[in-house]
Amino acid sequence: MIWNWRGRDDGPDPHAQRWHQVVKPWDALPKTRSSPRSIVVIGYPTDAGVRANFGRGGAHEGPAALRLACSNLPAPPGYRLFDAGDVAGGSDHAEAWQQGLAAAVAAARAGGGVPLVLGGGHDQAFGHWLGTVQAAPAGAVVGCINIDAHIDMREPNHVVAHSGTPYTQVHSWCKAHSRPFWYLLLGMQPAHNTPALIHRAVAAGAQIVDIDAFQPSQEASMMQVIDRFLGACDLVCLSVDLDVFSAAAAPGVSAPSPMGITPDALFRSVVRRIAASGKVSGIEIAECAPGLDVGGRTARLGAAVIDSIVRALPTQR
Repeated sequence: MIWNWRGRDDGPDPHAQRWHQVVKPWDALPKTRSSPRSIVVIGYPTDAGVRANFGRGGAHEGPAALRLACSNLPAPPGYRLFDAGDVAGGSDHAEAWQQGLAAAVAAARAGGGVPLVLGGGHDQAFGHWLGTVQAAPAGAVVGCINIDAHIDMREPNHVVAHSGTPYTQVHSWCKAHSRPFWYLLLGMQPAHNTPALIHRAVAAGAQIVDIDAFQPSQEASMMQVIDRFLGACDLVCLSVDLDVFSAAAAPGVSAPSPMGITPDALFRSVVRRIAASGKVSGIEIAECAPGLDVGGRTARLGAAVIDSIVRALPTQR
């Protein structure tokens, strides 16, 4: 694979190491399962689902840009860092890419790693969740927390999955396999979701917290919702779609949000609360489109989000 890790060197002091200096290829051998824990980067280099959803293309270049943006992050404390390369979809259909991602996520989980999926269209959320379920203990409740402007529970176009359907696919899988559907959306914007879609998602069991909760006066209430959700799940797939942020902070996405949330202290408190729970089985950053970005702003924001989450992960099993 092309090695997109490079950055500055502050010397040999272990406390001065950065991601690009400590990341190694992932081989999923038993040796990787020992302490400290492992974070396994997996690229999802496709915007097939975005294009099928009539979004702006360019997210296929997201994994390379996010790796480069993460290169200068301080080495994650208490974790070893690995790169499993990019998923190969083999076609221009989102379903093929999702299946490839599911296999990569399941392998990372089986090898004791925490997958870090770099996208790529948000159709990756289904592949991430499916791979987690495949590697989870029998009967484990695997929930989804999605920080996003969009519900992403639309009906497939002509029975074709796309970036707007991943949680519809999760719901359908759960229904077909008699499993509970646990989905919490944080940051939903009514301007981006029809009343019919909101009603259908709530009727299916989705829990929705809209963008107005991201203000200090609502922090305690939002944390209560998050804590209750975490308490009902054994494992959680945490997804951050970069279009949840204001277009001023994240211009390089497939569907920019002029009135999105701000990546401020409240946002960091939310992701740290989720990460510190010990329930996060995998992390994903979706829809970074470098060709639409301004000065690498969106990729750097994605890296900062990753840093906030990883720093809050428990270092003990």
